[in-house]
Amino acid sequence: MRHLAAALVLLPAAVLQVTLAPRLDLFGVFPNLVLLAVVGWTLVRGAAAGIRWAVAGGLLLDLVAPGALGVHALALVVAAYLSGYLQRSFALDLLLLPAAAGALATIAYNLVLVGLSELAGHPVAVLPVLQVWVAPSALYDAALMPFALFMLRNLDRAVPQPVRIEW
Repeated sequence: MRHLAAALVLLPAAVLQVTLAPRLDLFGVFPNLVLLAVVGWTLVRGAAAGIRWAVAGGLLLDLVAPGALGVHALALVVAAYLSGYLQRSFALDLLLLPAAAGALATIAYNLVLVGLSELAGHPVAVLPVLQVWVAPSALYDAALMPFALFMLRNLDRAVPQPVRIEW
């Protein structure tokens, strides 16, 4: 049942990420819907669940977006790990944790993409990218993260928990 829930969230998020999200631009940036889903699920279910969603969502993004296979998956795994670390390490309030996790995950995600682009021989002007794209994207995703978290918490409550048998 959890795999179905992941598919019902991540597949539309990946498709909307490359089709509709660019039309939602604000100051030249648009929300990263798959990243919001991954970070939200990490905050709801923990780092291990978030990393599983990161791999699945990243591969979906890799399939529908231009670029090398695995790039988005790796960047999302880093973002999920960072979000899980924030959740475990800091006792932030209900609004501050999602916003901080959304902003920092967006920065980490984009830095991984820039680094991988550099490694692949496609030079990137890092400072302008940080100023024009990464910083505004981090603010946009931070603003949307509490809403994404609210929806994913409701999804988590609606999906039955797996039964675990202790021996």
